[in-house]
Amino acid sequence: MPQPRKHLPVLIRSLCLVAALVLTEGCQEDAAVGTVPQRPLPILPPDPVPAWLDANVLPFDGTHLSLPHTDIEFLRDIVGDARIVALGEGTHGTRHFFEMKARILRFLVEEMGFNTFAIEATWPESRLLDRYVRTGEGDPEVLLSRLYYWTWRTQSVLEMIEWMRAHNEAGGDVGFHGFDMAFPAMALGGVREYVHRVDPDSTERIAGKLDCLARFANDHRGRFPSPRYRDQSTSYRAECGSSLGEVRQTLLSHQEEYEALAGEDAFEVALQSLRVAFQYHLQATGQQSRDQSMAENTEWISRRIGPEGHMVLWAHNYHVSTEPGAQGSYLRATFGEHMVVVGFSHESGAFTAVDLEAPRGPVTFPLDPVMPGSFEASFAKSAAPRFVLDLRDRDTRTPGTYWLDGEHLFRDIGCCYRASAPGRYWLLVPLTSWYDVIIHFESTRPTTILPARYPESW
Repeated sequence: MPQPRKHLPVLIRSLCLVAALVLTEGCQEDAAVGTVPQRPLPILPPDPVPAWLDANVLPFDGTHLSLPHTDIEFLRDIVGDARIVALGEGTHGTRHFFEMKARILRFLVEEMGFNTFAIEATWPESRLLDRYVRTGEGDPEVLLSRLYYWTWRTQSVLEMIEWMRAHNEAGGDVGFHGFDMAFPAMALGGVREYVHRVDPDSTERIAGKLDCLARFANDHRGRFPSPRYRDQSTSYRAECGSSLGEVRQTLLSHQEEYEALAGEDAFEVALQSLRVAFQYHLQATGQQSRDQSMAENTEWISRRIGPEGHMVLWAHNYHVSTEPGAQGSYLRATFGEHMVVVGFSHESGAFTAVDLEAPRGPVTFPLDPVMPGSFEASFAKSAAPRFVLDLRDRDTRTPGTYWLDGEHLFRDIGCCYRASAPGRYWLLVPLTSWYDVIIHFESTRPTTILPARYPESW
C-alpha cells in the first residue's frame, strides 16, 4: 500500500538523513582509499575495409571528356578484348555519370579501336544522329530532342555528340545507334517509304496493313494518342499482330526482287524497321519485354558492325546488369565474357528527375543519405573521391572483402522520384553477380537539361 499523503514530509526528511550519512561515509572512504581508477576501454581492431579499398580501387582525376587519357589508362586491362562495354547509371539525371561515360567512350574509340556507340533510345530516330556524326547533316539539338526522352536531352550528351562529329570529320569512324523500340511511328514510316520505293503498286495495301498500329503511334514530339494501343481489345491487337506479320512475309517473299532494286542494306534496314514496330506490339500485348527487345536490337547492331566491331552501350544500371530479365542478361548469354558490365554509384549530391508528387519536372532533388549496410556505405570508406573497382575474381571470404558477398542495398533511381519515399529507391542487389566493374563517386551533380527543339512535323 502507498504511504498516506500527509506522512510524506516525515518520510522525505528521514530519507534525506539516511542519504546524507551514506554520502559522508563514502567521501571519508574515498579520502582514505583514493579515487578508484577507471577501467580502460577495449582497443578494437581497425576496420579492414578502408585499407582493402585503398589498395584495390583505381582513382581518376575527373569526368569531362576533354581530359587527357593518362589517369584512365587502366581501362585497357579492364576492357581487354571485350566487344561490348556496357555503361550503366544509378540515376537518369546525374551529370558526373554522363560525363564519365562520354570520357570512357572517347578513350575506347581513340585508344582501343571502338567504333560504335549505342544508347537506350529509339532505333530509327537514332539513325538521324548517326547521319549527323558522320556527315554533319542536321541540327544536333533538334535530333537530340527527337530521341523523345528528356533524360538524354542534356548538355553532357550534346557535348559527346559534337565530339563524335569532330572525331569523324578528322578522319575517324564512330557511329551513333539506338536500341529501343518504345516509339513505333518512325519505324512504321520507314517501312511505308521503302515499299513505295521498291514496289509502288503495293504502297496502299501495305500502308493499310500497318494502319492498325500506326493510328495509335506517337507524333513527332513523342506523344501518343489516348486511348493507346495497349488499351485496345485483345482481338484487335491479335488481328493487328497478324497484319504486321503479313507485311513481313511480303517483304521476305520479294527479298531478291527488292534487293535488286534498292540493295541489300536498304532491305535489311526496312526489315529491322518492321521488327522494331512489331516489338512495340509484343510489349503492349505482354508477349515480350522491352529489355528482351532492346537486347535483340543490340545484337542486330553488333551483326551490322561485324566481328571486328566494338561497341560502347549506354543505359540505366538495371538494363546493363545481368539480372535475369534485364537487357544485360540476354547480352551476356550471347557475348559471354566478351562483354564488360559497368555499374555507377554515388554517395551524395543531387540529381535530375520527374517529380512524382507534383507532378512536374524534370527538377533537381538532393540524394538521400546512403543506407547503413549498403554497398555505397562501404564504398564511402575509401579515401578516393572517385574510383573504378573491378569486381571480377575477388575472394569475398577475407575481412576486407566480406561485404562484397551476397545481397546488400544498392541505390536505384530511374527517370522519376518520390521524395517522400526515399527507401523505395534502395534495392537488395548481388553486386558481384550483376556487374563486372563499379565506378563510384563521393559526390555528384545533376544533369543540365536543354530546351526541347522538335521539328514542326515529320
